[in-house]
Order: sequence, then C-alpha cells, then structure tokens
Amino acid sequence: MSATGTLRVSRTEQSARVRRLSESEADAAAPAAPRVTAAPLSVLLTEGTARAHEQAERSVFLQSLFVDSWDGIYGQFVRAQHYVSYLRQLHVLYATFESVLPRVARTALTPVLLMPELRRASALEADLAYFCGETRTETFACVETRLHAERLREVAEDAPHLLVAHVYARCVLDFFAAPERARVISNAFELEDARGALFHGTATPTELSEFRVRLHSRIDGLELEEDEAREIIQEARMAFRLQALVCDELARGATGIAPASGGGYRGGFSVSQ
Repeated sequence: MSATGTLRVSRTEQSARVRRLSESEADAAAPAAPRVTAAPLSVLLTEGTARAHEQAERSVFLQSLFVDSWDGIYGQFVRAQHYVSYLRQLHVLYATFESVLPRVARTALTPVLLMPELRRASALEADLAYFCGETRTETFACVETRLHAERLREVAEDAPHLLVAHVYARCVLDFFAAPERARVISNAFELEDARGALFHGTATPTELSEFRVRLHSRIDGLELEEDEAREIIQEARMAFRLQALVCDELARGATGIAPASGGGYRGGFSVSQ
C-alpha cells in the first residue's frame, strides 16, 4: 500500500518546498490583488480558490475512493485500505491544527479558528479504531502530509491569520462534501449506526448549511488589513494544492489506481484486475 512508510523530511527541506509553493501562488495571485476590497473575504476566497479547489477535488485518489466502483470482496478490501490511509493523513492534519490552537486563543482570530466543528481529530480516531483497531497515524503520514502539517505549524508561529485559509480549505474539502461521502462509505462497507463514518457523517445537510453561513459570517467579520486578506487568499490556494499533493502521493503505486492513458491515474477495481 503506497504512502504508508516512515519517510522523514527535514524542516529545512519542508520549509523550502513550502516557500516555493507560496511563491508560485503569489505569482498567480498578483493580477487579482486590487480586487481584495471589492467583496467580503468569504466571497473572494470562493472566487480566488475556485480553480485550486476543483483540482484538489478532482484528484484521482478521491475520485477512485468516493466515485469509482470497486467490485468484489477483494476490491472492497483494497478500497478499505485506501480509505484508512486517507483517514490517517487527515488525522495528522487535524491533530496538528488542534495542537496549535492554544497559540491563537483569545485573539481576534478566535471566532473562526476556535469553532467547535473544526475539532475533528477525535472523530477520525474513532473511525480508525473501527476499521483497523488502532489510532496510530504519525508513522503512516506520507511526505506530503508531513509537509502540510509543517506548514500549519509555521503559519501558527509566524502568521496566525493564515490559519484562516487552512480552515476555509478544510471546510470546503471535508465538511461540505461530508453527507455524500458518508453515504458512499456507509453503503460500500455496510456500516451501521454511523460507526466508521463519524468524520464524514456527524452533521445533516441542514446543519452543514447553517455552519456554512456561520463560517462565512465569521470570516467576513475578521478585522484584517488588505495585505492580510490577500495573503489569506494566496494561502488558501496553497492549502488546496497541498491537499492535491497528498492525494497524488497516496495514488502513486496504489493497488487498483492504475495510470490512465494521457497521464494521471484511473481508479476502480474489478475481480479481473
């Protein structure tokens, strides 16, 4: 199974890679800079990250996991392995996020960063315990996940307002797609009483709609300088790109996710494979 080793990347190398990503996002964001004050930040985030968001959502790993079919008992077994691997990466990221929250407590960022819905590490631990009987994740984190977690620690230390960008990206990637993904996972693995799907299945569509309104309202209510708002949009693009890199690494060499003609990967599994 791919991306479950214990590869180590030094902080210096990780920081250099993040800086390169950040610089490329800054170059892409430059033409749009004058628009920052034209609309609420939540709207600008939606508009300014649309392409990066779409690329992250369309990653072959996520499409294979939540859209493609995996026929037969062995196919479902392989799919479950990939799902567990994905949950492990998410747990590292959410645990890292929760670990840096004390640094931003009682600041102007509190209304966004300390929303209780963002604390999802315990739900991920419960799902991992259900599927594989253990919650150990750090040793299974892939290189790109470690890079992503390192970025969270860096911005918490040096530019805490950029954590808002990562909150936005995670909400869009994980929360707002949760009901459909919970349905897919529950049907695929015949789960009962939401066991094994707590991360994706704890909120109803109505609750998520209310959360979306509350999240946008709190983001728009932050008192930010124009430069800070631009930096948040730029950082959100990078957060989506980091997510795509995590998924690319999980797909690389993964059973049932084969290279497709024209590049990329083709997902799914049948008993003939």
